[in-house]
Amino acid sequence: MPIINTLEIYEDLKSQFKEEEARTLTKALEKSLEEYQKKQESFLATKDDIVKLREEVKDDITKLREEVKGDIAKLREEVKGDIAKLREEVKGDIAKLREEVKGDIAKLRGETKDDINKLWVGTNADINKLRNELANAKAEIIKWLFIFLIGQGVSIIGILKFIK
Repeated sequence: MPIINTLEIYEDLKSQFKEEEARTLTKALEKSLEEYQKKQESFLATKDDIVKLREEVKDDITKLREEVKGDIAKLREEVKGDIAKLREEVKGDIAKLREEVKGDIAKLRGETKDDINKLWVGTNADINKLRNELANAKAEIIKWLFIFLIGQGVSIIGILKFIK
């Protein structure tokens, strides 16, 4: 189906050109327009083209979905591996810290025992000193008590001599 009425164009051209030239120009114009129309039609999609394209897109989406699933599975495994490595590193660090803490506790225990022993020795020295002071005070009291008793005995003897 022609886009334009070539008969009208031929009539217009015939009035300004010779008949042969008008016919040639009209045929050339008609041929150019047909080629243009064919090119334009080649850009248009038919229902079959759309169905085919839809199927291709579906296939591409399915392939992409499978690729993405594969990539996700691969990344999941990599992450699991990284987590396992990290877990082992953390366990190692915890074990190392545990040993350091045990060492520190043992060191503090030793220092505390030393401090307790020093306090014990100091306390025992103070107790022994107090015992000695108490023994000296006791001896002094006994000495003064003995002197007092002798003095009392002498006084009683003196009073008894005086009374007799």
